[in-house]
Amino acid sequence: MTAKDFQKIEPGIHVFPWKLGSVGLVWGSRGINRVVMGDADAQALADHLAAAHPVLKVARRAPAPVAETARRIKGLAGGKKDSLRDIPVDLTGCSDFSRGVYGSLRRVEPGQVVTYGELAQRAGRPGAARAIGRIMGANPVPLIVPCHRCVGADGALTGFSGHGGIELKARLLHFEGFVRNPQHADGIAHLRRRDPVLRKVIDAFGPYLAVPDRPGPPYDVLVRAIIHQQLSVKAGQTIAGRVVALTPGPRFPSPQEMLALDPTLLRAAGLSNSKVSFVRDLASRVADGRLNLRSLERMTDDEVIATLTEVRGIGVWSAHMHLIFHMGRLDVLPVGDLGVQNGAARLYGLGDKPSAAQMEAVAEPWRPYRSLGAWYLWRSLEGGGL
Repeated sequence: MTAKDFQKIEPGIHVFPWKLGSVGLVWGSRGINRVVMGDADAQALADHLAAAHPVLKVARRAPAPVAETARRIKGLAGGKKDSLRDIPVDLTGCSDFSRGVYGSLRRVEPGQVVTYGELAQRAGRPGAARAIGRIMGANPVPLIVPCHRCVGADGALTGFSGHGGIELKARLLHFEGFVRNPQHADGIAHLRRRDPVLRKVIDAFGPYLAVPDRPGPPYDVLVRAIIHQQLSVKAGQTIAGRVVALTPGPRFPSPQEMLALDPTLLRAAGLSNSKVSFVRDLASRVADGRLNLRSLERMTDDEVIATLTEVRGIGVWSAHMHLIFHMGRLDVLPVGDLGVQNGAARLYGLGDKPSAAQMEAVAEPWRPYRSLGAWYLWRSLEGGGL
């Protein structure tokens, strides 16, 4: 494919569905000049692009070079390794430096990654990693210029301009064959091999993303977990923000600060009387050394559960969530979680409320990766593989 192919067609807009959400393409006489992806609503995306480019028509039937571009993009989520390097792009409006960076990035093959610092070196500007990050964020044609293959110096995924953010970036890398975490890759292979039902969900969704690349401090994670109990995500976030604002800095009040605060301030921030007592009990145990959060890493799963449930307001479910989502433990089965129960009931026909024994029987083949199995049950409720 060359720019001449685009000179033969009228500029326009085309939106198409794919495995990871709708994709919108905008093109002119020099090639593709804009790619927008990740939005689940194809019509909303088409309307958005039409409003942004009022002189262009939305083409329901894409002309040949655009149809080929769409076909090849769809192939990426199916595991096809295609660099898309020959697809012409129009980077008019980008600086010479940006165009050089994008050109260098297009030479990174599918299944490989490059750090912002390495990309700066290749562009002849060592030390310009932050500038590279800004250029990635302004990339007008993601996928074709594969900014999802650019990662932090520590391998963290950092940001991504697509609609799905970091999660979409991780899924793209997974489908291209990049292994971010060998343990997770082994677990996924084990589940696919041992459970054909769960295999469909894994193949639809992709990577295991329970643990953030840069987990927060364990004390802050536990305070946030207590605040969010029995609340919607939005309400929990609002109250958590108010508690953070009670002391200087971007984190929750330290254990000592929490104990020094007038409890009426915590209640005014939105905490119930019981939750005030819960966070103060946590703070007291951390402050006086009864709860050594660093020592949790050396404990077995059962020991972590026993230790955390000594804190008022932290039950077995909260301890399970801490093990899976903060500590990254791989063989935890939260049989009491409603989402896991619903996912198992739906996938395995276990009735409205499966018993703990039924859940354990389903998950037995998953050992020693039951955390991964539980996480894919949660994803199945969002439509993954169903």
